[in-house]
Amino acid sequence: MKEQTAQKVKPDIRAITRLVPPAGNLVQGQSELPIDPQLAREAFEIINASQNHYGGSEGDANLRKAVAEKIKRYNGIEVDLDAKPLELMITNGGTGALIGIAQSYLRGNSALVFEPYYPYHRRILEEFGSKTETFELDAKLTFEKDNLLSKCKELKDRQEFPLKAIIVCTPANPSGKVMTQTELEAVAEVCRELDLMCVSDEVYEHYVTGENPHIPIATLPGMWERTITVNSFSKSWNISGWRLGYAYGKGELIAPVNNVANVVYVCPATPLQAALAKVLMSDENYYDRLRDKFDAKRRFFAEGLTALGFDIYNSGSAFYLWTRIPEQFDDALKFNEMLMERAGVAGVPGSAFADTDNWDSFMRICVAREDSVLEGAMEKFQTALR
Repeated sequence: MKEQTAQKVKPDIRAITRLVPPAGNLVQGQSELPIDPQLAREAFEIINASQNHYGGSEGDANLRKAVAEKIKRYNGIEVDLDAKPLELMITNGGTGALIGIAQSYLRGNSALVFEPYYPYHRRILEEFGSKTETFELDAKLTFEKDNLLSKCKELKDRQEFPLKAIIVCTPANPSGKVMTQTELEAVAEVCRELDLMCVSDEVYEHYVTGENPHIPIATLPGMWERTITVNSFSKSWNISGWRLGYAYGKGELIAPVNNVANVVYVCPATPLQAALAKVLMSDENYYDRLRDKFDAKRRFFAEGLTALGFDIYNSGSAFYLWTRIPEQFDDALKFNEMLMERAGVAGVPGSAFADTDNWDSFMRICVAREDSVLEGAMEKFQTALR
């Protein structure tokens, strides 16, 4: 294992995005596929009818109803829409939910993330007076429960920034890793033993393609009472700019988050919520088609990269590829710069998602692009490496 770098230079994902042309941009983690035509029509009609005013901080009633139906169908959880305090709220993207959680629960406390981690899990917490601690996964992106428990005990018992929560992201950004039931049970046991909250980021739930199904940690014994689940429509509906997501859990957990949302955001965008409510559950095959479409993209790009010497991690999901760069290279930051210079194509160096040096030879590739863009980007990779 390499030692941690004292002042590690972190690649700026948004800066890289601006440096690479759209035809080679596999950088930023957003879906650049077209918006659903029915959703676009509904939004146009609602905006044109001047339904553009304030709404409740908890979200549009019809969208909350549709989301509750979605959660029941796909997650096996029945959310009580009439519960007081409320168990489900629409948020300004998944980010809005995380900001509410950080402000409500984590000021002066810390939360643990699994490395490689999603940078905004760290950035949001630290912008709102919290501290993020990392627990590094091994080379196979797995972990031992006893090691996790030991680390959490150490953090829980300290005086400054004691551990308050574990953040679970499955499927994970950046690796795409789908946590197994055994791994989730291990996290749940640690949370219960040490009386920790769990923040479950499930934004990529509909991209699961492997043998391990998506399991919401809130469904495990004793976890509903201590879990806030965060999700978003940005990826699955190609509307990242709409800033719509949701959070749910026990009412006593959600109420403080809604109080923060009321002050910071007032409400999510009302006409966009109303439009999404009309289409969210109208097509029972929508998410199956989404998964199959992305699985085809994943397989195409993984096969092309493998032929060029990349070692692709078998994550079990399809929005991102997490890959070791060809063995003749060991610095993905320099490797990415070479790709941009030679061919105008780029991903994200693994060092953007880690504090240690152990992921410096890895890259994240986002395949949420039109097939024509992926085909052209593959040609650019081939040009750069042959």
